[in-house]
Amino acid sequence: MPATLTYPGVYIEEVPSGVRTIVGAATSITAFIGRAPRGPVNEAITINNFGNFERVFGGLNADYPLSYAVRDFYLNGGSQAIIVRLFKPKEGDGVASIDL
Repeated sequence: MPATLTYPGVYIEEVPSGVRTIVGAATSITAFIGRAPRGPVNEAITINNFGNFERVFGGLNADYPLSYAVRDFYLNGGSQAIIVRLFKPKEGDGVASIDL
């Protein structure tokens, strides 16, 4: 409500703004997409430590850089990761593929 102006000067009226505060969001969660020796394919799996990754997707493997990226994420303080394993069968390995 504006003040009654009775004499010359500077008058300040504080008006509530419509700006809402920023809600905190976790910054230690990330997603990884890549190849792994085993695990569900094309499905997002949430893990909470590298031990979970080893059980579901296999351990460290030089042929799969994803495993090193996930390990380093946890070594640097990450708390939760979402992993999507990609898989493409090699020619002649007995896995049928369908082109859609």
